[in-house]
Amino acid sequence: MQENKELLRWKMAYAIELTEAESEVLSGIELDALQVDCMQYQRQAPLVLRLYESLKDRNAIPEVRQRYWADPEYRIGSGNQSHKGIFEKNGRRGVEIYTHPHFLQYLRYFLFGAQLPDPVIKEFEEIVGNPQWVTSGDVANITSGARRVARKYGLQTEAKEFYRLALDIGLSQSYARAVRDAVMKAK
Repeated sequence: MQENKELLRWKMAYAIELTEAESEVLSGIELDALQVDCMQYQRQAPLVLRLYESLKDRNAIPEVRQRYWADPEYRIGSGNQSHKGIFEKNGRRGVEIYTHPHFLQYLRYFLFGAQLPDPVIKEFEEIVGNPQWVTSGDVANITSGARRVARKYGLQTEAKEFYRLALDIGLSQSYARAVRDAVMKAK
């Protein structure tokens, strides 16, 4: 099994710390569902479940990422279900959710945060500054900065990742949503 080398390109500042056992389990998981055939996924599904349960048991997943997964307010789109709720709506329950190939994108986010290149993350962090001091008066500058960065790096289609990054940085859900909306409007 190849290591998740592409993840090394992303800034690890938002990566959660893994135990040695979790790192070992992760080494047997390909997180890109497009790179996994059905047989390979069946082999790695128990590893995915084991890693997720370990992270959950020791409360290693940041609260904002848990809310992104389970809180309907953090899911942007039609309907009123959370990301987890979509799995349930489609008939998945319990273990079936976490062993489904579509769960890999959420596991990757739980582990590493937004999938954006280091320079993008750094520039966006500089635009936001200290998130504790961000007010509604700052949102216009932050959203225009996010659009500018998305254009500069050709990431206009990565609005979801900017949303996730804004959450990880510490912006409120409503401000993070404004960032996402701004990036979606970037041309």
